[in-house]
Amino acid sequence: MDAPTARDMLVLIMLGGLLGAFGQGLRVVVGLKKVYDQAHVDGADFASLFDTSKLVVSLFIGFLAGGIAILFMDKPVMGNGLYTTLIGAGYAGADFIEGFVQKALPTAAGAAAGAPAGRHPNNDAI
Repeated sequence: MDAPTARDMLVLIMLGGLLGAFGQGLRVVVGLKKVYDQAHVDGADFASLFDTSKLVVSLFIGFLAGGIAILFMDKPVMGNGLYTTLIGAGYAGADFIEGFVQKALPTAAGAAAGAPAGRHPNNDAI
């Protein structure tokens, strides 16, 4: 069999990325529910706790996780198994990447104070 062309690789990366973003979207739904519940408990407005930029970055990280996952597969075969694997890679991989980034890269406030970056209790999915 011939080596994959650049077009073939781009299509695979896009497929992996889109399915990874979809998997991350599943995590986002859970996170949005937690934020909504927290807003209700605190008597706050949901919009005041929701951060659109975190949502976009989170979906992009899911895209990266899915794209990276498909690159490491040996001869991926289209089918339900591949799609489920890539959705799972986006779901779990995004959590891994976000956790790594939060530990490895200090936030501006944490760096100024000399403290390690911490996680907000509602920051697990958005």
